[in-house]
Amino acid sequence: QAEFSELNLAAYVTGGCMVDMQVVRNGTKVVSRSFKPDFILVRQHAYSMALGEDYRSLVIGLQYGGLPAVNSLYSVYNFCSKPWVFSQLIKIFHSLGPEKFPLVEQTFFPNHKPM
Repeated sequence: QAEFSELNLAAYVTGGCMVDMQVVRNGTKVVSRSFKPDFILVRQHAYSMALGEDYRSLVIGLQYGGLPAVNSLYSVYNFCSKPWVFSQLIKIFHSLGPEKFPLVEQTFFPNHKPM
């Protein structure tokens, strides 16, 4: 078990993924090892607005290597963008109607200028 910040990987077309894990606890390196995972369970957001909290490239590498995942890597990557997720909810809203699938009214702007 590790956080994205503790991982690095190499993904190959024919060889899957090799993951390097360096776990540091209280400033001390506890574990450093390389392994080829059988599958992955993602329990951390892959993207945050905080500095240095963008791990989308690791998700792409895991997908590139064809690594099976308990929660699909496609969904993990798509959830990196809240407007993208809300656009998918809008599709459901239009297919089911506001009575069965109500949504809070929102407006999207691609940047601050049109606001």
